Amino acid sequence: MEDAIKDHITKMGEAHSFEPIPYDSHLPIVPLSSDDPSKLPHKKVTIIGCGQVGMAIAYAMLNQTAAGSIALLDQDGDKLSGEARDLEQGSAFHRHVRIKADTDYAVSNGSHLVIIAAGAAQKVGESRMDLVGKNVSIMKSIIPKVLLHSPNAAICIVSNPCDIMTAIAAKIAGPSIPPGRIFGSGTCLDSSRLRSLLGRTLGVDAQSVHGYVIGEHGDSSVPVWSSVRVGGLPVLFGKDKPDDFLDAMHRDVVESAGEVIRQKGYTNWAVGLSTAYIAKAVLADSHTIMPLSTCVRGVQGIEEDVFLSMPCSVGAHGVRRVIDLPLSPFEKELFLKSRDAVWAIQKGVWNMDSF
Repeated sequence: MEDAIKDHITKMGEAHSFEPIPYDSHLPIVPLSSDDPSKLPHKKVTIIGCGQVGMAIAYAMLNQTAAGSIALLDQDGDKLSGEARDLEQGSAFHRHVRIKADTDYAVSNGSHLVIIAAGAAQKVGESRMDLVGKNVSIMKSIIPKVLLHSPNAAICIVSNPCDIMTAIAAKIAGPSIPPGRIFGSGTCLDSSRLRSLLGRTLGVDAQSVHGYVIGEHGDSSVPVWSSVRVGGLPVLFGKDKPDDFLDAMHRDVVESAGEVIRQKGYTNWAVGLSTAYIAKAVLADSHTIMPLSTCVRGVQGIEEDVFLSMPCSVGAHGVRRVIDLPLSPFEKELFLKSRDAVWAIQKGVWNMDSF
């Protein structure tokens, strides 16, 4: 009986999920490495870009014991040295973690995971899309150096606009890198914001709220209300569309980052915690499912090489499989609008000769 149930679930999972898609439809799929992550002697993470977000990631990883070694890399050598020293002076209060910091990419040698948080910061009144022009050139300078020093690392893009920067990073890396190795933090944080808000509103632990926000990490994100459950109970209760209360809740999620930026000038702690959560899944090869940004060509009839978030199974080499989450007609319409919003910007840089 157990074998029959396992076989049924496996076939169901395979029927509703697929392997990561190359960033271009003309490229063959490069197989993932067959290395056994359990035999890796030491888990090393490099964080590139050690501003408010990068250091929040490092701090969260220390507190979650998510790595054995953390390398910090930034252009500002003096600040970087001070940050590393500040973290090291608290080493008596967490599990031993090697911390190294340098402006030279050699410090990242042999990383299992590279997290890229470098880029121009989002300013008050500025959308994530406004950052594209500033951050594309930064990504072009980073990716080749990352691959030179850590050719087998999973690479998580946190820099905004996250979806477009992930697409750009994948294209810069080229067709020799297996699809899924480079992925974006995507709507993992958006989903956390929604779960937290629902939990706080209903007076339950956010971990008892299950559901995803998909699409763009930004204004056109899509809450999949049809699959949101609180303690197993569906939020929609048979309705086809969310009511005004749920719509207002999603607007709160979308506007929350801008409100925090208005109040304190930047966001960092929540993205630090969510990225540390992603890092733990990669380093443990846990196959945890979370919404991350990857190429969604072919999903819901999408033809473009656009990168958006869908629930993904995450392991040592990045995204393993992408879940083709069932969407209601209303949700599909919103998801395609999210595609339009991101592709309208991505296509402007996607075919540049400089790639």
